[in-house]
Amino acid sequence: MTKGRGRAHCIRHLKWRDLDEGRAVPLPASIAARISDHVRHYGTYSVKQGPNRLAGDYLFSNVGRTNILLYSLVDRMWRKARKEAGLTRTVTPHWLRHFFASAGLSKGVPVTDMAEWLGHRDPRITHETYAHVMPDAPERLRTLMDSVFTRATELALPLEFDTLAPAA
Repeated sequence: MTKGRGRAHCIRHLKWRDLDEGRAVPLPASIAARISDHVRHYGTYSVKQGPNRLAGDYLFSNVGRTNILLYSLVDRMWRKARKEAGLTRTVTPHWLRHFFASAGLSKGVPVTDMAEWLGHRDPRITHETYAHVMPDAPERLRTLMDSVFTRATELALPLEFDTLAPAA
């Protein structure tokens, strides 16, 4: 876990990527507290630099105590955790990813932010996949603009805007 970009808690390197590639994903304080409790109680797996190994402390490792997790191991760990939690419905790690994206987008988290956290190189992928959870976006914008134009809501915006690309 780490602090960064104005967010209280983030988690990095959710899965194996290139050495310089990872993504920071906002982590709810309740989950951060549970992870901290877990680490205090069980510790972490310390991995030393080597072939197929990226040095660091990890919550999980495979039987060879490396940081490379095999899908079969993740599946076994997930099934055990699901059973111990008493979940009877079929919930997969991928289902959790969709829940994360759907919940955030349905409550107004920007598609560009969600795309970054999901690891989508192009936000259009995120929008095309999850547009169905944002049908009220136009109404949310209309409501916001009405509240700004009637001065019910005050915006604090910078006087100048930096653009990523020159205007056409």
